[in-house]
Amino acid sequence: MTDGFSDGAPAGPSAAPPQSGPAPGRMLGGRYRLGNVIGTGGSGTVYLADDLSLGRQVAVKVLHSSLVGDEAFVERFRTEARLVASLADPHVVAIYDWGVDGQAYLVTEYLGGGSLRSILSSGRTLSPSQMLTVALEACRALDHAHRQGIVHRDVKPANLLFGQDARLRIADFGLAEALTGTSSRELFGGGGVIGTARYSSPEQAQGLPLDGRSDVYALALCMVEGVTGHLPFVADTISDTLAARVGRDVPIPDALGPLVPVVAHAGTAEVGNRPTARELGRMLLDAAGRMARPEPLPLVGPGEVGAAPMPGEAEHAASSVFAAGAPTQAHSPLAAHSPVAGHSPIRPGEAPGDLHLPVRRRRWVGTLAATVLAAVAVVGALALWDANRPTTRAVPSLLNTAGDSARSLLVELGWTVEERYDRRDETVEGQVLSMQPVAGTRLDAGETVVLVVSLGPARLSVPEGLVGASESEAERRLVDAGLVLGTVTRERSEDVAFGLVIEVLAAEATVPQGSAVDLVVSDGPLPRLVPEGLVGMMPADVVAELIALRLAPTMGEEHDEWLAAGRVSRIEPPAGTRIEVGDDVRVVVSLGAVERAVPTMEGLSLLAAESRLAAAGFREVVVEGLPAEQADLDRSTWVVTGQDPAAGRRSLPSATVTLVVGAP
Repeated sequence: MTDGFSDGAPAGPSAAPPQSGPAPGRMLGGRYRLGNVIGTGGSGTVYLADDLSLGRQVAVKVLHSSLVGDEAFVERFRTEARLVASLADPHVVAIYDWGVDGQAYLVTEYLGGGSLRSILSSGRTLSPSQMLTVALEACRALDHAHRQGIVHRDVKPANLLFGQDARLRIADFGLAEALTGTSSRELFGGGGVIGTARYSSPEQAQGLPLDGRSDVYALALCMVEGVTGHLPFVADTISDTLAARVGRDVPIPDALGPLVPVVAHAGTAEVGNRPTARELGRMLLDAAGRMARPEPLPLVGPGEVGAAPMPGEAEHAASSVFAAGAPTQAHSPLAAHSPVAGHSPIRPGEAPGDLHLPVRRRRWVGTLAATVLAAVAVVGALALWDANRPTTRAVPSLLNTAGDSARSLLVELGWTVEERYDRRDETVEGQVLSMQPVAGTRLDAGETVVLVVSLGPARLSVPEGLVGASESEAERRLVDAGLVLGTVTRERSEDVAFGLVIEVLAAEATVPQGSAVDLVVSDGPLPRLVPEGLVGMMPADVVAELIALRLAPTMGEEHDEWLAAGRVSRIEPPAGTRIEVGDDVRVVVSLGAVERAVPTMEGLSLLAAESRLAAAGFREVVVEGLPAEQADLDRSTWVVTGQDPAAGRRSLPSATVTLVVGAP
């Protein structure tokens, strides 16, 4: 839908209906009188209509007449309508009713703020901050639907609608699912992809099973188009458009600013690497703290028209352009925008600190014990060989002795010593690993003995890219590299999301195999205090202030006796409450006071009449007929002889009630 629910093909309020749609003025279901066409598309026509039962304006989407004869479609349509109606989310277009009256129709709330498509078609674009606000509300709706098992399948600018309060609602949940079937293939010619080709995910293009991450990909395309006015991967035909994005990540222009890495993640071609709607919402909240406060959205009213679909498009069920599992060429132009690119996993030049002392002490105790034992063996060997020093001697066995002591002995026995070095697991630094020639070989004085001395266990590189990874991912990569996770210290961070690595505490870039590597992990940003002074403000200003604090506003409405309609009447939790970044804050908007009947006061004493008015909630009372001097006036003796408004008339509590009284 667009501008109050079209599917992509524009129509102003006075446009003539297409040939397949009923004429304005027709009654559907005995209560919905169709008005002007406000949108058309591949699946049907949308009308502004009057609900004669409840006296309100609604939007009625009338589907193509060819669908009515398809009993399977009607049953799917009924099931999907009931399922979506149960969503009850403030960012999902409310479904009021559905039915079949010659043609299948769907009744929803009518929104007068236009759509993202109508904004773009008017030549305007959104700033990154404005786009973040829209996308965050879309993520909330999609996450709510996905957790109910509902995949939208057709997220596009025309389905991102706004009320006059600038709050986003997503339209057409469940419609693409209902159109999947025999009748839709007959209607559109070939099955496989339900939705608008320009916003289909790679897995939709291949006819693969879908989950909520397909909607996330489509939202990423909407974000790029919303900021730049241009949609990536659009070719001359539907099949070429679908083929263009298989195996290729969405290219993200620099115009998206701090949103570049976030949208790049959402626009990844590989569905397994794509975030869920909830994860994308968290990423957007993290980015919000680095962005300017958004200006109000440039809403376009329902009189504006949306953009026409590309030739041959509209809503469709196009055949898959690739079979499932067909090879595709990988292409990733977004590597430069990796969320963790450029981070150093180790802070060089810092002292290792006390965290490393126990490891070093254990290593030193082991080395010292081996050295002492080796020294004892060398001294004993030296005494023995010194007593019988032949001119040709057998090389003694010095394996596992200390290298320095072994060298001294060999030099004392008249041989030249050549030392070589190697690393070997389960050895200590300085330990003799091997000799050449082997022990027992007889050598003349001056010949050479080669000692291979241990440099200690093999040293392994601390994996790169640990900073910015999750704690579990960092541990997995350490284990894969032959290391273990050491002490994990948690610190608050405004820049690094909760659970991600801030710092790797390693004195060197290489460490012995099996070493413990300590990490500093983010405990998330500092808690926030719900701001003071939000009650009475405009909802858009309150939402912007909460998003700037990286909180997640949710919207509600209620009648309020004192606040004018459209103002914030209540915040939950209340001002001053300490909450975490990303927590929900409910913003309740006043619907104004409720009209009530003016009570009967004629015949009552003035005192009784004033009490009755106060009990009914009327605060403004004017009394006529009293003397100028009222110092000693007994109000119980004066009788009400007239009133305005008349008894029974409905008025707001702020209205003035005039009482006319007579002398006692």
